[in-house]
Amino acid sequence: MRSDDQSWRGRGRGMRVEARALSARLTGLLRDAYSPPDDPRYWDDLQARIMARVQPGLAAARVSAGVRAGWGMAFSAWARAGLAAACLAAVAAGIAAWHSRTTEARVAYETVLGGPAAVPTLNATRFINVSEQEATEVYVISH
Repeated sequence: MRSDDQSWRGRGRGMRVEARALSARLTGLLRDAYSPPDDPRYWDDLQARIMARVQPGLAAARVSAGVRAGWGMAFSAWARAGLAAACLAAVAAGIAAWHSRTTEARVAYETVLGGPAAVPTLNATRFINVSEQEATEVYVISH
């Protein structure tokens, strides 16, 4: 029995060594397959291909003409929608300002022409048999 255990253990180590060698070989092959080329124009060509996919009409014309398409070119399609949104925002702000002005004018008109303002009046203008100090106290307390 003991000899079988030893042979099994030996085979396990060999399989581990083979797996490591295979893994190292596979890693090297994958690294070679996925590494970028040494050509310095690779990244420019990649950007041109991506931009041609993102914006087919304009980017293709620019690439064929030799003009590099920048990332900002992708937003040119949104220019008309952005202008429309800005116009709507300006109209909404104008309506809000006009509404605020008319409300303020209405409140001012109602304040001026509304009704008589409450003015404190002195009910008793003259106190009989009361000293001047007591009359002052009554006047101050009543208001």
